[in-house]
Amino acid sequence: MSKDSRKNSFVNYNYNENERTPINLIDSFKKYLEYWPWFLYSIIISLIIVFTYLRYADVIYVTEAKVKLLDDKKNANFSLDISKVLNKSTINLENEIALFKSNRLLEQVVQNLKLNVVYISKAKINSKTDFNPPFVISYALPEDSLSGILKFDVSITKTGYTILNKESGKSLQTKGYCLNTAVLHFPIIIQPSADVDINSFIDSNYEIVLKPVGMAALELSNDIQVTSMRKDSDIISLILKSSDGKHAQIILNNLIKVFEEDGIKDIQQVSRRTIDFVDNRFLFLKEDLNAIEIEKKEYKKSNNLSFIQEDAGLSIKTKSTNEQTLFDVESQLLLVQLLRDNLDREVGFDLLPADIGIQSTTINELIGLFNTTVLQYQKMLLGAGDNNPTVQVLVNSIKKQKKNIENSVKGFKQQLETSRNQIELAQRVANNNFSSLPEKEKVLRHIERQQNLKENLYLLLLQKREEAAINLAVVTPNTKIIDYAITNNVPIYPKTTFLIFIALFLGVVFPFVILYFIFRYDDKIYNVNDIESITHEIPVIGEVPTSENKEENIETNLEIVEAFRTLAHNAEFITPYNELIPPFNENNKLGKIFFVTSSIKGEGKTFVSYNLAVALGQLGKKILLVGTDLRNPQLHKHLDQVKNNKGLSNYLHNVSLRWQDLICKNNTKEFSFDVLLSGDIPPNPILLLSNRKFNMFINEAKEVYDIIIFDTPPTLLVSDALIISKYADTTLYVVRSGMTEKKLLSYSKKLNDEKKLKNMGYVINDINMTNGYNWGYNYGYGRFVEKKNLYKRLFKSRR
Repeated sequence: MSKDSRKNSFVNYNYNENERTPINLIDSFKKYLEYWPWFLYSIIISLIIVFTYLRYADVIYVTEAKVKLLDDKKNANFSLDISKVLNKSTINLENEIALFKSNRLLEQVVQNLKLNVVYISKAKINSKTDFNPPFVISYALPEDSLSGILKFDVSITKTGYTILNKESGKSLQTKGYCLNTAVLHFPIIIQPSADVDINSFIDSNYEIVLKPVGMAALELSNDIQVTSMRKDSDIISLILKSSDGKHAQIILNNLIKVFEEDGIKDIQQVSRRTIDFVDNRFLFLKEDLNAIEIEKKEYKKSNNLSFIQEDAGLSIKTKSTNEQTLFDVESQLLLVQLLRDNLDREVGFDLLPADIGIQSTTINELIGLFNTTVLQYQKMLLGAGDNNPTVQVLVNSIKKQKKNIENSVKGFKQQLETSRNQIELAQRVANNNFSSLPEKEKVLRHIERQQNLKENLYLLLLQKREEAAINLAVVTPNTKIIDYAITNNVPIYPKTTFLIFIALFLGVVFPFVILYFIFRYDDKIYNVNDIESITHEIPVIGEVPTSENKEENIETNLEIVEAFRTLAHNAEFITPYNELIPPFNENNKLGKIFFVTSSIKGEGKTFVSYNLAVALGQLGKKILLVGTDLRNPQLHKHLDQVKNNKGLSNYLHNVSLRWQDLICKNNTKEFSFDVLLSGDIPPNPILLLSNRKFNMFINEAKEVYDIIIFDTPPTLLVSDALIISKYADTTLYVVRSGMTEKKLLSYSKKLNDEKKLKNMGYVINDINMTNGYNWGYNYGYGRFVEKKNLYKRLFKSRR
């Protein structure tokens, strides 16, 4: 087999630069699986965090109550008017929901249950809200004076309480477990809770937070969810999420109670207004009736009258009919006048008497609508100012409705007056027919008519008062409780199964993401695979393992020694045969030239050059190691020589010097090789390396030595190596694992493609490997198997 064919045998297949390297899922899986301790530790830590969180997290339960709203016709209020049963339900669920969440009602709940005082039990790890504290704290001053949040730390001792005002920093020590009066900086009252042995809570610490009632009501409004069960349903659901289900049940049940009481107050307010109106009218009616009865008595007494026989006949019947009609009309006129007087006396927006006997459906409906609007206005005024847009709308609506009532009353009065005039005209006609009746009877009838009118009006108002009194006494709430507050025993938070799943998921994903980004953005060369992913045209002919002990003698490290032996064999293997010199036989062929270079300094080319010379020397070769890095020589360090020893630069500069006289003999070991140091650092190394003496030196050295190894400068930093690369038979391009960037490898590939470096092969230096060999087929030679160690990738120090 020719040398060229043997060289090409190191290329497994043709590489197309335009083709992306296919992703091997199995290799990728193995790459991540190699860091299985990361995943295991991550999962364990995640589970520990989750179980710790579950141990100390507040368990949240859902408490729900259901209430059905009843409209007026379903309300149990007593009424003699059965027309309500024909009315349609007018429930507005949005208004009722807003009422449930209104600050006015919630402030009552906060005051009833003292929710503006929060007790936080302090522990070493976490603190939790305590809904059943061993003591009860209340604000000693008026509630309106509390404008901000007050915080106190309370510690229970054997003798009493130790109280710290967190705002002022003042402390107070009490004697006993009762504080009945406020103290400067401590406007609070403390009493032990009922049925609690406070001695069992000694050494307990609490943080007390006192909030304004309005602030606590606003927070409660945000916590409570009030929704309709369905779109067309009258059932409202109240939901509260809390870590204490019993406490949440108490809050919801109290809110329902406050809501019912508020509805009852609204209904009772209308009844009380009606009773007050009737009682005021009774005073005037009693005076009128007494006056009429006295007048009748005096008239009969003065005229010696006892009983007057009624006339019979068609005339009497007609007159009686007219009188009855006139009586009804005048009754209505009197009621209308009473209502009108009440309207005229009203200055603000007060409720009007409803259903007092006026036989006008329009007026009765307008009065009912007016009273409803006034109630809404009064409720809105409690929570909003006069300039509130909603209040202004209600004010305008009330004014318009009042104006409509006045116009309707005026029109109805005009209608009654017209009817009365017509009846009186008919009455006058009838009176002409009774001209023969005594004048006394006429006067007496007039008195009796006035008496009957007042009596009927009195009875009518008395009936309405009894109806209002019954409604006030037997009024029922406009709600029906379907379910009192019930707490679901299954907590909604934290979700144990879900959190464990999330912990397992994050335990796998977190290290995976870290590894992915490390692999994704790591631009360093670590092993053969990294080089093969960039180029398959240039073989890897050596892998030098790292030394765990930097002070260790390389010659005693069998792995490194074996690696350089393998490198020596592979370097000779890919080097073509040189021509023979007289006498022409196999033993008289010219020496081979190895160039050892790299992209940048620090990649270990001098280290590789020296130890390659050692390995070749062990094979019995006659070796010359030449330091060609004239700018930054490092070869002298391996020979315990000083930097300014004469060498190649002195030879190239001084024509009187012979390079043979500058050779350093390495005869201290079982094998020997010669070394020509770099010499003094010249001002312009390129001129010296371009000198004809360098070509003469090459030709003379090839006749003397089997292999000449040149330790050359880095190719990326200076052009020295490229100027003399034409003399090389084989170029060993050193890359350092974990240091050389992939873009630098692309640069070396470009040099090979442009034929600026001859017969090139890569040497991976400082690679992390296992302690043994894996003798497999890879480009025709055995190599070590790398053990990827991410810690060393990230934190490894460079030689």
